Amino acid sequence: MKGAAAAVCGVICIPLIAIFVLIATSCSSLPGGKFPTIDYEVNIENLPVDEVGTWKGEQLVNAAIIMNAATELKLPVKAQVIGVMTAMGESSLINLNHDDDATNPDGSIADGGGLFQQQVSQGWGTWEEVTDPATASRTFLTRLAEVAGWESMEPSIAAHKVQGNDDPYHYEKFYEDAVDVAAALAEVNIDPGNGAEAAQCANPIGNNGNFPPGKNPPGQWGGFENGRIDESLLAPIPWAPNYTLRGDAVANLIAMNNAFRAEFGYDLPINDGYRDYAGQVEAKAIYGDEAAEPGTSNHGWALAIDVGDRSHYRLRFSHPIYLWLKANAPRYGWVHPDWAEPGGPGPDEAWHWEFWGIEETIPA
Repeated sequence: MKGAAAAVCGVICIPLIAIFVLIATSCSSLPGGKFPTIDYEVNIENLPVDEVGTWKGEQLVNAAIIMNAATELKLPVKAQVIGVMTAMGESSLINLNHDDDATNPDGSIADGGGLFQQQVSQGWGTWEEVTDPATASRTFLTRLAEVAGWESMEPSIAAHKVQGNDDPYHYEKFYEDAVDVAAALAEVNIDPGNGAEAAQCANPIGNNGNFPPGKNPPGQWGGFENGRIDESLLAPIPWAPNYTLRGDAVANLIAMNNAFRAEFGYDLPINDGYRDYAGQVEAKAIYGDEAAEPGTSNHGWALAIDVGDRSHYRLRFSHPIYLWLKANAPRYGWVHPDWAEPGGPGPDEAWHWEFWGIEETIPA
């Protein structure tokens, strides 16, 4: 119900359709402390996404294999990202069964293959080993782990220490894509960070808290009072990270945003998300009768968003964004409530949308 123009948040575009994962709830509490690990395998047979940006199909399968190798070796998220980034830079995440006709820095002809273009003549293994994605991934990651202080290096420099590329920053241009792919496959938010602090924090987009499944109007869940939800159970909206929601609401919002972005060419403009009790008091003071009484706002259940136009001004009922949401949002569990519709009890709010969930299908 907050309608004035909102400041545009820093954007982290993570084009994924995340479902539900149970892992730790903050960077510091993830296994591994400062260098968090994701302690489960990506299901190669049933990836959670079909594509991430321009990466799809075999490329995502190979990225998942790299990530699972890191999990097997008990290496942190940063190793997963570096592994995926390196394979992007070496083979575009395609398991090449031939060398790339490259020349080594010493002038010799490279005889590498597979995801990492590992060279048989330089002791990376047999041709069968360097072209087996799982074996090649374990070999790369094992050598990465042997690099002293790799965890605190810039990702491209860490990869260079293993690969010996002529340009130590060759892999840098693939870093953001690697973060996006790893986040999508692991179904977490990965903070890209900067330089040596890169990829050192991952937080869940998850089914955290006790709440009823299926389609339900916003209401109490997890035993919390309105506006007093444990914020460690909430997930940031990836392209508007100042705003948080319950994990399943974020997951379905991401899916809806993928479709929205394909149609409009930009992310769904978000002006508000979870509003704690203090935030509701502030909203009431600013917006008066347009805002709910503190402790009663559906924003206080972390199940409502306010959507703006592209400039983040109040959305109107005639706006193409509102019309698109009316036609498409329900399939993602997002609803424009009757009270906010023209002619409803009011107030009329084209911008206010609530997560009701998706009706479960019961097998016959």
